[in-house]
Amino acid sequence: MVTNQAPDRPNLAASFNDATKLQYINLSNKPPLYKVYPDLRAIPLPDVAASSGQEMSTLRAIRETGQTGDAERPPTLQTLAELLYHAAAVIRRRTLRDGEVHYRAAASAGALYPTEVYVVCGDLDGLRAGVYHFNPLDFTLARLRNGDLRRWVAAAAQDHAAYPATLVFTTVFWRSAWKYRERGYRYCYWDLGTIAANLAATGNAAGTSVGLKFGFVDRSLTGYIGIDGIEEAPSLLATIGSPDGMLNPGSGDVPGMLPQESNELAVGALEYPLSREIHLASWLRAGEDVADWNAPVDPGRSGDKDELDGTGEGFRPLRSGSDGSFDGELDLPSRTAQSLSECIRSRGSTRRFATDPVSWEDFRSIIDAAGNPINAPHLADGFSPYLSVYLIVNAVDGLASGAYYYNRFYNGLRLLKEGDFHETAGHLGFEQALPADAAAVAFITADLPLIDREFGPRGYRMAQTVAGMIGGRIYLACHALGLGATGLTFFDDAVVEFFGPHSAGQEAVFVVPMGVPHQDNRVRPFRSSLAVSLDSRARGAGQA
Repeated sequence: MVTNQAPDRPNLAASFNDATKLQYINLSNKPPLYKVYPDLRAIPLPDVAASSGQEMSTLRAIRETGQTGDAERPPTLQTLAELLYHAAAVIRRRTLRDGEVHYRAAASAGALYPTEVYVVCGDLDGLRAGVYHFNPLDFTLARLRNGDLRRWVAAAAQDHAAYPATLVFTTVFWRSAWKYRERGYRYCYWDLGTIAANLAATGNAAGTSVGLKFGFVDRSLTGYIGIDGIEEAPSLLATIGSPDGMLNPGSGDVPGMLPQESNELAVGALEYPLSREIHLASWLRAGEDVADWNAPVDPGRSGDKDELDGTGEGFRPLRSGSDGSFDGELDLPSRTAQSLSECIRSRGSTRRFATDPVSWEDFRSIIDAAGNPINAPHLADGFSPYLSVYLIVNAVDGLASGAYYYNRFYNGLRLLKEGDFHETAGHLGFEQALPADAAAVAFITADLPLIDREFGPRGYRMAQTVAGMIGGRIYLACHALGLGATGLTFFDDAVVEFFGPHSAGQEAVFVVPMGVPHQDNRVRPFRSSLAVSLDSRARGAGQA
């Protein structure tokens, strides 16, 4: 009998064979889409259907500050319900051949929805102080802790201002990794970003301040809301309303373990070591780390590249007419658009675009909305220099087809190269027809070396989330104007190479085609000539 089996790896051949099997998709270990607490009473949230708080135009809601100072009313349970509904709730359902499908307020890669939401609040009008979990399916809250326990969240974020409420967003990584494996770690934060885009716009429309915090002590929040920090981990804090004083810092110790148990979210989960490694490396482990992470950075260098890149020949300001001449009096958010509530309730990802052009007026309003500053440390002046937006324009009336860079400093478009790049867009978008047919495609990139120098590994989480926010704004703005949009995966290095040398040092993060939806909203087969050429060369064409 042959006995050369490695002693520390029995059945090595079987293990390897299992790890390299191909299958379309494994439904047997698909994680649940909803976290529930079966032993806790579900507290219904008020109906938001009759609310008029979100009737502001979507374009204006994306751009408003949402901070009304002394005039801001304290948030109520109704306010909280509006925020949760328009950010993360199930907004409609559809029965298909194989069962009911649920559509959420914000876009999600593969409709996997890895984000969970918790509420930490003092006494609100209609809701007692406590810690709650939000159930998006039945639009209820489950009370996890009683009493005003806001100081523990404040201690984790090193901000002891008494905000009426804070939303704690967490990520269940297996929900995305189940389908997208290691790359799913990126998608988790894209999804968080689209939710954050909806949340910020909803706060703006309601006149309620929403502040985002990417820096906090991770471990301080895990026991506090009863998660392990590995399978489900805190990802973002969002303060709601203006503070009405300061909280007693307290000891910072977690106030006892949570006795409540939820359903199991990671049964059958596979290990993806790179995702776990980068996540653990991104943790902030003490208050001093949070203070350093949130410390101001030099604002002067943020516009260096853009200042050198703006104006002159080949530059088109967004505040310009059809002839390209600058008009400083243009009010871009005033363009007629759906209300925010109507937009979110009816929004959906486009599966096929017509090749019809979109107007310059619509296009510039969409890009202008996407470039709005973000109410978070380091992002109050916008996402530059950390992230950039490049564009392939296929069909925009009054704008030459070609490759562009969006310059936030001068709020305009720099033409990088003119030409017909329909097929190129389709290839860069992972060989799909959507970007080839779209009127324009936004390619969001990040300067990862700069981000790593200034923020360390946690900056990667922030970059992916902010890219999702930019994409989420494009989704909302397009749909509000009667257009369509969708998020796509992409060939990473090919994107940067195409926009080079301007994009040197960047990494592709998120791609959003936009345009006129086709009347037949089904995926169109596509094959670019570039892919055909690459395949031929891979089979040996052109070799001696």
